[in-house]
Amino acid sequence: MTLMREKGFLVLEILIAGLILTASIAATMYLFRMGYIYLEKAKQSNILSSKLIQTTGLFKTLELNQKSGTENLGDGVVLQWEAKLLETSRPARTDTEFPIPSQHELYLYRVDFSLNYQDVKRDYHVNVFRYKSLFSPENL
Repeated sequence: MTLMREKGFLVLEILIAGLILTASIAATMYLFRMGYIYLEKAKQSNILSSKLIQTTGLFKTLELNQKSGTENLGDGVVLQWEAKLLETSRPARTDTEFPIPSQHELYLYRVDFSLNYQDVKRDYHVNVFRYKSLFSPENL
């Protein structure tokens, strides 16, 4: 009689061990999935951050009078920008008897832009300073 009870306990112990093993496998699979998701988000953030340096260099060459545009930065990253002229100025030297106007006109733009990569979009803005020579060297 005791032999039958011991066999019953053995089956019950195996069932409990199987449940514990199944729960630990499910928890491990969930943690791996979460780790992969966070790793992918970190990769997307790193790619967008690396393109910020390229974007600031690109703003030095873009024609901001166009008001807006879209550029492909590579690696699947798309730049969308919109420029607004904030201020125009032509400084003058006033430490002389008569004010001497500068040979350059200054422009200050506010550029709102977004970087898009896969399903991630990051919005930024930057002020861009430009100048334009009013006279060519031949006219001086």
